[in-house]
Amino acid sequence: MSLLDVFVIFAYYEKAEINPKFANKITNQQFDNKYVIYKIKEIEQYYSSALHWNLNELKNNLHEIIDKAKKYYKKIANQTNVNLHNFNGIDNFKSKIGKDVEAFMRFSREKAEKAQSREIVTTQPKETLSTLTKAKITITNYLGGEYFFTVDEVWYYKGFLFLTECKHAKNSLLPSISDIKDGLLKMILYSNLCEVRIKQKISIKVKCKAELKLTSPLINGKFSTEYNLGNEKAEFFEQNKFSKSQIEFLEKLFEEARENNFIVIISKSK
Repeated sequence: MSLLDVFVIFAYYEKAEINPKFANKITNQQFDNKYVIYKIKEIEQYYSSALHWNLNELKNNLHEIIDKAKKYYKKIANQTNVNLHNFNGIDNFKSKIGKDVEAFMRFSREKAEKAQSREIVTTQPKETLSTLTKAKITITNYLGGEYFFTVDEVWYYKGFLFLTECKHAKNSLLPSISDIKDGLLKMILYSNLCEVRIKQKISIKVKCKAELKLTSPLINGKFSTEYNLGNEKAEFFEQNKFSKSQIEFLEKLFEEARENNFIVIISKSK
């Protein structure tokens, strides 16, 4: 979140209800709204960066939030008569934070780097890629903090390195909204990189473009916001018989791509 300049508020559930379908589960969890509003007002008066805010919350306020979470966790369990999970996990988490925040941050960074290494050698069944060029991306912020990601495809063409995030639909024309939103999150990151280098024997500085590729076996033809014109878009919509709501959604997605300098590609899966 700090990388996206997002202010994080650590909060806790104050209320919950018994799930009407499952007697041993809860539903309709509600945050302590007074506390959340208080923190939002605090952010309104905060003049430093989101990174500084988030680190301060982690170091100075997270322990108190964990204690409040445990307190209301017990209260909800008593009120609903639902046996909730024990506190071992959250106590271990609090213990790690309490010993040394910097050490915990290093531990979290190492876990993220290991996850990146696992992801680079794994192809999910739902991923349909036109090339086998999955690659690691390590983003460094202005303070030297590192964030570890993988990109589904990379390819180099006419002086540009294309970073492609792929989302696939198996039984529908388009991937789910949640999958597309996940792809948009990557577009925010990849389209706002200040400097990109290919790490080989010698680090090579390159220009880059971000791409969001949506694929499905049901799609006929191919459309790209980078290369296709308006009349081709209308033909593509007609050819694939997109519904009115799907067309409205895609128009908004294309506008988002134009405004934020990334590419959207819709094509038949290989």
